[in-house]
Amino acid sequence: MRRKIRILKEIIRIMELAFSTNDLNLADRYVEIAKRISMKARVRIPSYLKLFICRGCKRILIPGKTARFRIKQKGGRKMIVISCFRCGHIYRKIVESREISNK
Repeated sequence: MRRKIRILKEIIRIMELAFSTNDLNLADRYVEIAKRISMKARVRIPSYLKLFICRGCKRILIPGKTARFRIKQKGGRKMIVISCFRCGHIYRKIVESREISNK
């Protein structure tokens, strides 16, 4: 259990390095390394970090540089629409809105 926690912290640290660098090739390499570590150790990358990895080309998504993030509402449901500028892949994620209970 301690091993998995240590590996998860390392994956998070590598992803933070990917976001902090200005070199896109280096950031893509950091993402590749993080994915390899997670597969080898059988540890999942946290979902809040997975949003920033393109499902089409497996590269980093940086809002404004390599991707467009939009919030849309369709049929009473809110969704995040992520468009990758590199491969053109579009990913839609439905966001659950929390209902406020009436007192």
